[in-house]
Amino acid sequence: SKAQIITELSDKSGVGKKEVQSVLMELLTLVERELGEQGPGEFVVPDLVKLKVKQVPAKPAHMGVDPFTKQEREFPAKPASRKVKAAPAARLKKLGA
Repeated sequence: SKAQIITELSDKSGVGKKEVQSVLMELLTLVERELGEQGPGEFVVPDLVKLKVKQVPAKPAHMGVDPFTKQEREFPAKPASRKVKAAPAARLKKLGA
C-alpha cells in the first residue's frame, strides 16, 4: 500500500515520512505535467519504468460480427483518446529473465 511504501522508504533512507510523501507527490505532479496535453508525452523514472502516452484515433460506428453471439450488429463510434503505456526499464527486465 502507499503507507507501506512511504514507511519503507522513510526507514531505509533516514528521511521523515512527511518528506517522503512530499517527494512522491511532487513526482506525481511532474509525471502529470510531462504526460499532459502540453508535455512531451514521455516520462522515464530511471532504472524503474518508462511511461509514454499513445494517441488513439477516433473510430466511426461500423457493422461487424459480435464475437460472443456470432450475430452481425452495429458497433458504436469511439472518440479519440490518450492512453498511458508503461514499460519496465532494463534493470527490472532482468528480474523477469
